[in-house]
Amino acid sequence: LQAVNVAAERDSTRNVATTSRRIAELLGDSLRVAERLVVQGTQRADALDRALGRERKARYEMVAAVDPLSRAVASASVVSADDVRRARFDVRQAPYTIGADVAIPAPPDSARMAIDVALDAIPVDLRVGCGAPDRHGIRAATVDAVTPAWATVRLERLEQVPEVCATPAVSSSANRGERQFAFTPLTAGFGRALSLDGRWSWALFLGGGFSSW
Repeated sequence: LQAVNVAAERDSTRNVATTSRRIAELLGDSLRVAERLVVQGTQRADALDRALGRERKARYEMVAAVDPLSRAVASASVVSADDVRRARFDVRQAPYTIGADVAIPAPPDSARMAIDVALDAIPVDLRVGCGAPDRHGIRAATVDAVTPAWATVRLERLEQVPEVCATPAVSSSANRGERQFAFTPLTAGFGRALSLDGRWSWALFLGGGFSSW
């Protein structure tokens, strides 16, 4: 597990589409997938966890940014009665929706522009994956963030307890240091028994117990 965590700590965000042609074809031009390995270890509560009153099992930090807008647009202008040239611009380039009204009066008055910009929400499909156990029984953990192609996600601090991926080797290693107990079920029987006074007689007997290792 320590070796897997060293690889996770050295890992960085990568674009999955560049590593798999099949995934690239599945995503097309509309989606993007960012991926990074997760460090698996004990989670320690911070001030926020204590305030929430919860036991933290995982923590995933990421930064999302949208691509910049760069467009050259043209619009017909009109001259109003007050000798002011006016033009309206409407631009749609996901995730931006822009509307602008421009007024250019005769000098020495200043030109004016009123602009409205709306930004689409960034849908992020966050997935936690567990790989197949390696020859040591350790399962690597990954986080994949699926976003629109115009959004870029950088995965930062990723950590979770080993139990999230149910790593068999870690579970068995933890159990080896603990004493295990198992109870045998209660049994009943009927037969001849020797009493304290040395006489044989028919009797009903019950039995049970537990074992440890």
